[in-house]
Amino acid sequence: MQKFDTLAKPPRLTDQIAQVLAQRIGEGELLPGERLPAEKDMAESFGVSRSVVREAVSMLKYDGLVETRQGSGVFVSSNPNTRSFRIESGLLDGAADLRAVFGLRSIVESAAAGLAAERRAPEDIAVLRGHLEAMATDIAAGREGVDADTAFHTAIARAADNAYLLRFAEFLGGALREAIGAARRNSAQFPGYPDAVQAEHRLIFDGIAAGDPEAAEAAMRQHVQAAMTRLGLTTKKANPEEINDNRTRRGARDSRPRPVAKAPGPGPAAA
Repeated sequence: MQKFDTLAKPPRLTDQIAQVLAQRIGEGELLPGERLPAEKDMAESFGVSRSVVREAVSMLKYDGLVETRQGSGVFVSSNPNTRSFRIESGLLDGAADLRAVFGLRSIVESAAAGLAAERRAPEDIAVLRGHLEAMATDIAAGREGVDADTAFHTAIARAADNAYLLRFAEFLGGALREAIGAARRNSAQFPGYPDAVQAEHRLIFDGIAAGDPEAAEAAMRQHVQAAMTRLGLTTKKANPEEINDNRTRRGARDSRPRPVAKAPGPGPAAA
């Protein structure tokens, strides 16, 4: 049988448009301080929806290439050569890439959840509750709920009240959305998974709402780890019942009295 080379994953329209605009800025076709065409005009010119253009412009904004001026529009930044860190969503082609992004999420989002529990304002709780309810509505309707899920995680970074942490979450670009989308699509294939995911989000919300940094951070870390497990990105793939049973047994073990450790006798020191 004749073998064929694996086809490269085509970039998203959003990434293509962002690349075109960035190239025009880099080559001087769009000069510092120059106003970008209106969103509607660019959408017609590229032959795409306005939402695609809006997301592409947002990517450029996070890269520091353009800036929004209230009531005036979007302009090329005065120093557009400054590049920011951002993971291109189109680069997530396999398990290794997803595993790397989820590993990054575990570190950054766990810290964000802990800070959010300490610093959240009443309006942050209201926003998070709204996203949580939107996810529940999506689950009931059989939808993936990627938008509400992504918004929930971004809102946590915003509630952490750390501008750099929020910018870092935004710098992830489409990678965060793509990672969440992959997890959501996978969960939708198995009975019980969407409800398990919702329960994990509820634990994160409860920790933040209660002002308990340790609980919020632990809930976020467990959520990201569970998502990796469901996607088969860890060594063992478990179902929701196994995950819940393991947590129950772990909690029971932690509540049992622990024996007092004996002082080590003579001999080599423990490593």
